[in-house]
Amino acid sequence: MKYLGLLGICFMLLSCNSVQKEKAEKTEVAQVKQAALTIEQVMETAAENVGKEVYFTGTVGHVCAHSGKRCILKTADGKLSIRVEATGKLEGFTKELAGNDLLVNGTLREKRLDTDYIDKWEADVKAKTVDEEDGEHCSSEMANIKEMRDWMKENNKDYYAIYFVDGTAYEIVE
Repeated sequence: MKYLGLLGICFMLLSCNSVQKEKAEKTEVAQVKQAALTIEQVMETAAENVGKEVYFTGTVGHVCAHSGKRCILKTADGKLSIRVEATGKLEGFTKELAGNDLLVNGTLREKRLDTDYIDKWEADVKAKTVDEEDGEHCSSEMANIKEMRDWMKENNKDYYAIYFVDGTAYEIVE
């Protein structure tokens, strides 16, 4: 009988310990979510944070259908987006994530498109415009090129910076 009482106390202590551990884990997750940046905040400081770890939230606007290795997260108003590449232990993204808000962890990266690259791209688009009847696609590419050139001029740069994230983990935000 004495042993049953001790056994009962042990079970009670273990159960209290697991409840406390679960509460601590939930608190830690809540703190990470609170510390998470928005896409706007990531982009505002992107140039200074290339190569650094970022935690941010966004809404899945697109998942690559071919490989599932990348997704595009966008802001609530849809005006700003950032690409997330699946790297490390993160194997990919499923189409079912579309429309969900994600908390993403990863390393911020930068790809620079220099003036020569943009000039060549523009020449290719202009050549396609002559060969194709569908000018709508070409006009959107030309608008993108103009936007890049305007940004380069405004920021006094000889390249256009594209920021993306090598994602290492994510979770759906409830």
